[in-house]
Amino acid sequence: MLPPWTTEQEALLSSFVQFCRDRVRPALEGSKEPIGASRERLQPLLRDFLGFGLGNGRVPVPDGGLGLDAVTAGLIFEAGIEHAVDVTTPAFINETVGLVLARHASAPLRERYLAPLMTGDRIGATANTESSGGSDVRRTATRATRTSGGYHLRGTKVWITNGHIADFTIVLARTDDDALDLFVVDKETHGYGVTPLVTNGSVTTAELSFDVEVPTDHRLDTQGKGLGAMLGTFQEARALVALNAVGLGQAAQSAALRYADERELFGDSLAGKQLVQAKLADNHAEIQAARGLAYQALSLADRGQPFALASATAKLFATEMAHRVADRTLQIHGAYGTSPNFSVEKLSRLIAMTRIYEGPSDLQRLIIGKSLTGRTAF
Repeated sequence: MLPPWTTEQEALLSSFVQFCRDRVRPALEGSKEPIGASRERLQPLLRDFLGFGLGNGRVPVPDGGLGLDAVTAGLIFEAGIEHAVDVTTPAFINETVGLVLARHASAPLRERYLAPLMTGDRIGATANTESSGGSDVRRTATRATRTSGGYHLRGTKVWITNGHIADFTIVLARTDDDALDLFVVDKETHGYGVTPLVTNGSVTTAELSFDVEVPTDHRLDTQGKGLGAMLGTFQEARALVALNAVGLGQAAQSAALRYADERELFGDSLAGKQLVQAKLADNHAEIQAARGLAYQALSLADRGQPFALASATAKLFATEMAHRVADRTLQIHGAYGTSPNFSVEKLSRLIAMTRIYEGPSDLQRLIIGKSLTGRTAF
């Protein structure tokens, strides 16, 4: 069951959706290239989004954020995904970076990196995934070796969202005592390499290579528990990725409704056909169910209760749901659904990705299974 929205939440949501329709959508539709591929076009919109709590919403007020509760932040995030996914995704990464810095960075590091992040003057990224470890970040091979002046950090990270445009990156690396910790690495550091990876729809990523010297004070205060710090953000992120899938699923459903209403077949609108209505009904029911699971997880987080199981459940159900919604929407469109001239083609690709990042569906099943049985299967 969805919680009742407050007057303030409804007002914030309404103004944000209107802003997306009036300002963001024209900017997105004015170019064939995804806006996320161009820092010059993206950054002004990222600054605008800060006023609505996207990119800074969950970051505490003393650290320059809005200090929104998780449910309110989720409302804005879901709407952003539905109406402006190209801007919302990099804003989400910025906010994740901001949360890590607010919780674990020293005052000088917060001043240097977090403060400009919260004003939209800098863009950040987190680098965890490696080709040899996949979803198991415990297998991190990137090394941070102690030197007289700090650390020599060496390794390669892949599929790093914002990596192609980030001013700095928070890197998970293994130290001499075999602990996993987090390091802030500036893009201007000698030995910091960026290789843009394939742009799929709207999310642009990069492979980042590091052979860099990192000052001692750029190691975050996680005391050898950098993995735990990142896993904590993963729990929160999974509930939001569930809303990512809900927002994309709702966008696909809206496209299906528009097309079914406009398309005529055998002298009648597609919307009047029984099996088309059945597909639309299934879409609606599953989207509502997934939305409820996601906000349940965020509500638990707001109340300070354990929500790892709820987040994994929401992420699994919502991303698999969105895949089914995309398929039904494609069936309603027929061959037109495979054309880049129709939004469902792009939405289908974006939805497919939600089943992979922040832990693929099979990993969510193992997390849920461990919680239910008390036994680790991975």
